[in-house]
Amino acid sequence: MASRGLDGSTLMFDTAEEEEKHLVPAVARAAAILDFVAQSDNGNPLRGSGKAQKGVASNEIARQLGLPKSSTANICLELEQAGLLIRRESGYALGRKCLELGGHYINTVDELRDYYDLCSSLPIISRESSRIAILDGTDVLYLGKYEGRQQIRLTANVGDRFPAACAATGKALLALLPAAEVEHRFREKPSAFVQLTDKSVKNVKELLKDLEKIRERGYAIDDEEVTPGVICFAAVVPGSRRDASPVAVSATVIAQRLLPEFKQALLSDLFALAKGLSNPLAFHS
Repeated sequence: MASRGLDGSTLMFDTAEEEEKHLVPAVARAAAILDFVAQSDNGNPLRGSGKAQKGVASNEIARQLGLPKSSTANICLELEQAGLLIRRESGYALGRKCLELGGHYINTVDELRDYYDLCSSLPIISRESSRIAILDGTDVLYLGKYEGRQQIRLTANVGDRFPAACAATGKALLALLPAAEVEHRFREKPSAFVQLTDKSVKNVKELLKDLEKIRERGYAIDDEEVTPGVICFAAVVPGSRRDASPVAVSATVIAQRLLPEFKQALLSDLFALAKGLSNPLAFHS
């Protein structure tokens, strides 16, 4: 039997020969057990309605992973002692120590470094231009920029601000806010509607209509609203840390190159970029 890990890898223990491939078989077994419990519908504390989970029995873990029952039971006991597993009604679920370790991991993540690494690894975005930004009032503030191999150089640099109402990253982040909050921000600051091109959003009414479309399709578009002849797509990074501002990432191309097939490939890369930067501790319903 096999266990598919949270990173997509598969840990197999069908034979003693297979197990010998691991430098420390006991550690490999423990990792496989944690992965299996995490993915079990009964054992994953990030799923369900918030009720205490029943857990998965050690003999079921052993059967699914192809491990001896006795050693599986002993490893589960050790993991329980370490706080990585907790005993439930009929077996084991992930323990609080997993959340603690995950929190420490999140604190070590260099989001900007990951952003540049991901941009350079994606087949389409690696050749294009991209930005990562946060919302600040009615402006979008750029935290990082990636310049690909195309002959397009955008004016938005690290630390620059642009009107959120016309920038793709800004609109993607504004779409997270209730309509009333958006109205309040912009009516308090009418000068936020800067006409960078004749396609730039002109007022609150136009902006709210645009934001509604963004919520429906899941990404924002700057259709030559900042720079003539340039189109930008943006998506919000899911699961932002609760102690930090939400982040959006973008991909920018020259309008004349945006054929339907290329657009779909670009959007696919954009969503992969956003997902790659997402918080693995985000709680999903």
